[in-house]
Amino acid sequence: MCYNVNKLNNLFELVCICRITPGKWQVNSERMSRKTTTADIARMLGLSRTTVSKALNGHPTVPPATRRRVLDMAAQLHYKHYRPDSPAHPSERGDDAGAAMRTIACLVRASLARSSSKGYWVDVLQGVEESMRRRGWNMVLHFVQEEDLESLSLPRSLAEARVDGVIMAGITRLAYVRAVAGLDLPAVLIDHDSAARAEDALFDTVLMESARSVRDLTARLIALGHRRIGFIGDIEDNLSFMERWDGFRLAMADAGLAVDPACCAVARKPRHYFDGAEIAGALAAMPHLPTAFVCANDVVAIRTVQALGRMGLAVPRDVSVTGFDSIETDIDPLPDGLSLASVRIDAVRVGSRAFEQLVLRMEQPDRPIEHIRLATAPVEGTSVAPPREA
Repeated sequence: MCYNVNKLNNLFELVCICRITPGKWQVNSERMSRKTTTADIARMLGLSRTTVSKALNGHPTVPPATRRRVLDMAAQLHYKHYRPDSPAHPSERGDDAGAAMRTIACLVRASLARSSSKGYWVDVLQGVEESMRRRGWNMVLHFVQEEDLESLSLPRSLAEARVDGVIMAGITRLAYVRAVAGLDLPAVLIDHDSAARAEDALFDTVLMESARSVRDLTARLIALGHRRIGFIGDIEDNLSFMERWDGFRLAMADAGLAVDPACCAVARKPRHYFDGAEIAGALAAMPHLPTAFVCANDVVAIRTVQALGRMGLAVPRDVSVTGFDSIETDIDPLPDGLSLASVRIDAVRVGSRAFEQLVLRMEQPDRPIEHIRLATAPVEGTSVAPPREA
């Protein structure tokens, strides 16, 4: 099942409906016939893919005669993203007739919508929706379940509703991204697979600036006198967490400090250390605790503060803790008077920037793949202090 965002009262409804299993379309059928692409139209007309894409999008820089040629060819080839507004022939309906590219699909990883970080993802969706609404576009929303990621099952709207572009939020499985790439749809990723190589750059990606931000956070702990510092986060889950791990290691190297693997919990976990039991198990397995933890995000940091509390340890008296995202949550409150030292990102801007990049990609399909990193701002908090042993 898909959801038309324009018909929902508010974005918090999106989180509530994530348990409904969306309709799926199996993409790995060997019997699927080859679909017409913008490259086919361009080749038939002797035009560039950029010109074809702009013509389908109703871009004002395309001459009316060229636009009519493109729309005629799209109709003849049954191009799946071409949706004439009426049965009339395109050339009979004016220059803007057939200007499709007005419906996008937003795919959100369902486990993120159910986590305590859902406020962040609601803000991301708000950014997409606000930008989309200003252009008068439509959006269908799908929550992608873990079994969909494993089976490479895509929502039906990508084929049946003939959507014109895709935004994937938190979809960090490279195989799934490749499945979407096989549909020849313009798409933008919000975050990426941590194991992806340079040749795996299939779509534009929007991320926040992670490595520099965590490098600065860690340097702040070192300046306070901490020397044994650990890191907690599933660095195999997504590129953002991997880059934060890289920033942590760079700061330690800058100070001439060795990273002690025994003080770090970075292995893949089913709940990515968003679960308190996973963090408690990791802490219990450490032969000695560090004086500070750098956490992959605020959810992990909050769970770490709670786990330390159950061990009889107070933050920051016994252990300092930092986060990332600067989220607000009523589900997992911190102890009275405690606020996380963290990094703030504008999640609404992340969503709007992803939409803007998708529009740019639609208009210029041949431009080089881009990875956009949005700036962050440090957040002072009371969760850090000099180590007691200093």
